[in-house]
Amino acid sequence: MSEEKVQQIDPSIENKPAPPSGPKRPEKEPQLDNLDEIFKRISDDFSDVAPLQQIAQKFNVNPGQLVLGIIFVAFTLTIFGAGNLLVKILIGILYPAYMSVQCVKQKDDAKSKIWLSYWVIYLLMFLLDRVMWFAFHDLLQLYFPIKNMTLIWMYYPKTRGAIIIFDKLVLQLNQLGFLEKPKQKHE
Repeated sequence: MSEEKVQQIDPSIENKPAPPSGPKRPEKEPQLDNLDEIFKRISDDFSDVAPLQQIAQKFNVNPGQLVLGIIFVAFTLTIFGAGNLLVKILIGILYPAYMSVQCVKQKDDAKSKIWLSYWVIYLLMFLLDRVMWFAFHDLLQLYFPIKNMTLIWMYYPKTRGAIIIFDKLVLQLNQLGFLEKPKQKHE
């Protein structure tokens, strides 16, 4: 069939130039259209946390729903000033400690870097905590929720913020000469 006959059959067909054959743009990550996709992604991110999977199964809920529920309850408790210590222990110590032990058991070097970085940054946050609290608690009513969300950001599998902070900190300390080996004297 000729092009004229095709256009007579379907007038919407036009003589359009072919798209450029240059480098392709990277495809965007598909948007999350509904909550089920969000829950599935979060479930996948925490699929290696056996206690979370067991609790979700016991209560017949999606693990992603359980994670978001825990974060929501923790955020709400800290906004109202109730249970700050409990939330800090659960989010900042118990979960990271569990994952660190699992990492040591599995001898996983990639995860070891994440959790070692987390604990170093957590220690620095702990040391600076009182100073930060005195400096910002009056100005920033959301100090504890922001702190807890920062802890989650530091170990969340997709963000791995602890590694980002650790790498930047180590690079800075190395540039300043703090991490150089001391020179040995030759006798």
